[in-house]
Amino acid sequence: MRRFKRILLALLAATLLVGGCTTLEVAEDDDPEEILAKARTAMEQGLYSQAVDSYQRLESLYPYSREALQAQIMTAYVYYLKGDSLAAVNAAERFVRLHPSSPHVDYALYLQGIAEYQKIGKADRDPEPARKAIEALTQLIRQHPESEYVADAHARIRKAHEILAEHHLHVARFYMDREAFLAAANRARTVLTEHPTTPAVEPALDLMTRGYTELRLEELARQTLAILAHNYPDSDHLPAARAMVADRFGERAEEN
Repeated sequence: MRRFKRILLALLAATLLVGGCTTLEVAEDDDPEEILAKARTAMEQGLYSQAVDSYQRLESLYPYSREALQAQIMTAYVYYLKGDSLAAVNAAERFVRLHPSSPHVDYALYLQGIAEYQKIGKADRDPEPARKAIEALTQLIRQHPESEYVADAHARIRKAHEILAEHHLHVARFYMDREAFLAAANRARTVLTEHPTTPAVEPALDLMTRGYTELRLEELARQTLAILAHNYPDSDHLPAARAMVADRFGERAEEN
């Protein structure tokens, strides 16, 4: 939230009126600075819909002004504060499209990413917001590596990968419970190929071992068990996985 306040001050400090607003309603004869002041006051009071209306009114009345550009990016920010993630994403995307050379494009990309991140649910929910958050935040990092938002972007990307990995585990377990062993093993393998640095790798290897064992794919089962044992020698999954492979294929189950 401190970053939001800093960007807010950077965008508005030069033009905002500190006081003098007796009403938050935008009048036809209000100049851009007065409208910005009213929008900011509405935002600070939690009147997000009114703040958005003021910013949009400003853009309509003074479409080519410097303040209109500020209003566009602030509209995305207020939608984010309001919890309207879809509107925040759309507003941020519009700013990037209209002003690709603006010094605030990095912030717009950051807003787009965290608005997508805001939509992420639990592991059993739609994984698309996590994917889109990773995409937007990765674009920020790639195009603006010196941006002050890069560190937070990396942290959110890591968390989004963890959530996606948990989603794949949830689906793999669903298939395993229904004895769809190949589908379970393949979905668990996705954790290794797409999210290899997440904590979900350990249980994914266990699911793969179990799936290949049930399918009587001995070499794949033994190889996956060996990878699990080598990388997670203290794993709680190992005893049962070793016993399952030994029971199905004999006592050659790897110990290391």
